[in-house]
Amino acid sequence: MFLAGESLFRIIGFDSQLIFDSIITGINVFILFFALSYFLFNPVQKVLKNRSDKIKNEIENAKSQEAKAISLREEYEKKLADTRVEVENIMEDARKNAKKMGEEIVAEAKAEAQNIINRGNKEIEQEKAKAVDELKNQVIGISTLIASKIIKENVNAKSEDKLFEEALSEIGASSWQG
Repeated sequence: MFLAGESLFRIIGFDSQLIFDSIITGINVFILFFALSYFLFNPVQKVLKNRSDKIKNEIENAKSQEAKAISLREEYEKKLADTRVEVENIMEDARKNAKKMGEEIVAEAKAEAQNIINRGNKEIEQEKAKAVDELKNQVIGISTLIASKIIKENVNAKSEDKLFEEALSEIGASSWQG
């Protein structure tokens, strides 16, 4: 059996040099692994950890900024709503004032119109009185004219009617009709 074991070593090629080289290579791999871990993996892990921490800090900062922005937006929206209410109140006051001023202007205009109508009526009455006075003066003038003609002619009733008609035509029939 020993021969079979030796033949197995020879088939695979396990000899003492290969085993020694394998052990040295294994030790070198472990030394290289620890050296790379110390000089390469640990710094890379530190960099990755620092980067991860920085990203976490930035995320937290972004969340706090977002919360701050949301609160500012809510505050802005509240102020905007308050401003809208205030503008609506101002507009309502302006509408009330405009309506009140409009009513006052209409009342003043009505009063002024009534004053104008009253003045017009007074002027009409004065003109009427003046026209009546002029008419009276004309009637008096006509009457005196007729009387003087009647006296001059000393005529009968037919001639009086004729004289009256003449006097009317001299004055103008339109003044008696209008």
